[in-house]
Amino acid sequence: SAMSGGREDARLSTLAAMQLGFAVQCIAAAALVHRAAAFRSRVPGLRSASRVARPPSAMSDDDAAQKLMQEKFMEHQKGAAKLSCAVQSRSIVAYSAGYAVLSTNSKADNGYPAGAVVGFAPGEDGLPLFFLSSISGHTRDLLASPKASLTVTSGNFDGADSGRVNLLGDIQKLTQPDEVAAARERFLKTHPEAYWIDFGDFAAFRMTEVRAIRFVGGFAGAANIAPLEYLSVAPDPILAFSTPVAKHMNDDHSETTVAMVRHYVGLDAESAFITSVDSLGMQVRVTRTNGESLKLRLPFPRPAAGRKEVKDLIVEMTRASTKC
Repeated sequence: SAMSGGREDARLSTLAAMQLGFAVQCIAAAALVHRAAAFRSRVPGLRSASRVARPPSAMSDDDAAQKLMQEKFMEHQKGAAKLSCAVQSRSIVAYSAGYAVLSTNSKADNGYPAGAVVGFAPGEDGLPLFFLSSISGHTRDLLASPKASLTVTSGNFDGADSGRVNLLGDIQKLTQPDEVAAARERFLKTHPEAYWIDFGDFAAFRMTEVRAIRFVGGFAGAANIAPLEYLSVAPDPILAFSTPVAKHMNDDHSETTVAMVRHYVGLDAESAFITSVDSLGMQVRVTRTNGESLKLRLPFPRPAAGRKEVKDLIVEMTRASTKC
């Protein structure tokens, strides 16, 4: 009986120790939870992060509305009319400020690529013309190897989501008097004060063959364009006067652009800034009510052939967007 009594005492002692250990663990866990809660209360950014995520089936009304708006926006942009990449590329070259980055194979630096900002003018076929000085390194590079590329940015370029095009090809010096005279006339249309092209150390050059064209129209808007496709299209005529139209709208009628974005695109726009206007519609930079900024396409109901049609279409869209 003494042995059985001893075993019973040992069993009770072990059970008591287990219960005590469990109690200590519970107290420690409670202390940690208390400390974590106190820390979260001092750091506002962690309050929402600490909440338990709702399952998809428990989506709030606000979340559901945002999801529906996003789906509507994506569907609208997918079908929005816009210029082809080839036409956009031709238009960038045609309506640029006349300066671009010329890249050549450096004769002085063992063929490494060398870049220089140069003046150029678009030829009638969309290929660039230059007047270059014989003392410039890029001129010597071209005389040694005609392989080069020219990177041209859009007139409203303001970042990675703006348009640019790279023309890769052969740039040769022009020697025939009639070709030089034609190049001079074209160049002076773009650079009317370039009297220096008649100096003795300047010569006319032209991209005689384009071998590859790389176009970037913004985020997720890149494309390789076949040279024949580029040469076969014309610049968009409306983009020729895009800047003054966009400026007038932005300066005097920005609230109507917001209304058009809300009506046609279904986006909760707080502000809207037109960056360009073409024959098929407008590019608009929008700031949403939540502070998010993005560029979107706002197409016309039908193509515009001239300035009057652009005005009529914008008036029509404004009335549809602001009617009660």
